[in-house]
Amino acid sequence: MGEEVGGRLRRLRAERGLTQRELAEPHYTAAYVSSVETGARTPSGDALRHFAARLGVDTGELLGVTSPRDDVRLELDIAAVAADLLAGHGSTPKMRRLARRAEGIGRARQAGLAWLWLARFTEGGTLPKPVAAAEAALADDIPPYRELAAALRANVLITLGEPHHAMHLLRTALDASLEGHPHPVLLMTLHAYLAEGRLRLGEITQAAHHAGEALRLARGGAEILAELAENQRRLTEAYLAEGRVTDAVAAVSVLHDLLHERALRPVLARCLFARALVRRAEDLEGALADLRASRAAAPDHAVTLELADVCRELGRLDDATALLSEAAEGISVDSPLSASLKFQQGSLALARGDLESAEAGFTSAIDVAALRDARGVLAASVDKAGELLSDQGRTEEAADLLRRGLLLLGAEEDVPK
Repeated sequence: MGEEVGGRLRRLRAERGLTQRELAEPHYTAAYVSSVETGARTPSGDALRHFAARLGVDTGELLGVTSPRDDVRLELDIAAVAADLLAGHGSTPKMRRLARRAEGIGRARQAGLAWLWLARFTEGGTLPKPVAAAEAALADDIPPYRELAAALRANVLITLGEPHHAMHLLRTALDASLEGHPHPVLLMTLHAYLAEGRLRLGEITQAAHHAGEALRLARGGAEILAELAENQRRLTEAYLAEGRVTDAVAAVSVLHDLLHERALRPVLARCLFARALVRRAEDLEGALADLRASRAAAPDHAVTLELADVCRELGRLDDATALLSEAAEGISVDSPLSASLKFQQGSLALARGDLESAEAGFTSAIDVAALRDARGVLAASVDKAGELLSDQGRTEEAADLLRRGLLLLGAEEDVPK
């Protein structure tokens, strides 16, 4: 036992950046701490309580003994750091310490939850590491926890340029969940990631289907979710104070569900965007509402451009002008969206009856779309510009433009990159 306690003591001390002397004072010596850490001595009860107080943990954590109450406390600690991360002032090192702490006392689920939160707030080449740690910790857990890690694994695959593999992984997880463990937050998560992945692949109809399913399961916006989470935290604390540990276990689980749903808000914003793309064919006002909600939840230039186009179709030209002006300030010339911006500017000018500006906008859109290999925008721009020239009786110019457009669309290798 002395060796096990010593190992935990050494790990916790290192995590907190304490020297042996700092941990020992004022009642013990650095030599005593060293002898405990190497397993040469077994600490007394008083020494254990002293070390636990200095490290900010329970003595049970040093002994490797925990109770259901301790597990709830650990999950509350993880939830508190997660809430701070969601609010923009959290600490990933603090969450990492909680993950290591859970691992140190053999609490795989709590470790997995902490690693899941770290994965949500990790970007770039280091993202696969917390995802792999979460998968390993939750490998033997029930599907609602295990498949949350699978959803984040799919996100890694999308980032690595493997969207088809990601879609297969998500679809498999969704089918298994629907058949055996239809946990609402898990289903929402899987549908939301499927919607985002299908959107990236250009599969708009399928994206809209999954988006609708995810949005149907959502409980509200960020503010209401934050309020519900705080109420659930207080409820968990109250159950613990009353000794109702079983109720506290259930309550803290709901707390984590609410926090995970809140973390999903940016992906749900993309779901609103996906639904709007299909909805606008028959319900412009409904598409307008979805796009506004998406933009409010997670500002995105593609959403802004789509919203401007819907406003133009509805005749709200001043709104469209303001949106395009905002987009023009944020979209760089080398952005894939730059061609769409030029096309939208041409369309708005045409709606205002400014034919000269409309022609300039469509011509510019053709040039930029050719450079960016934006075939959809290129075809639409050629069509609009040709129609505009034909309406003005400039049939020869329209024919030349059409020939150029066909060349660009049919001979991509000749288009400068």
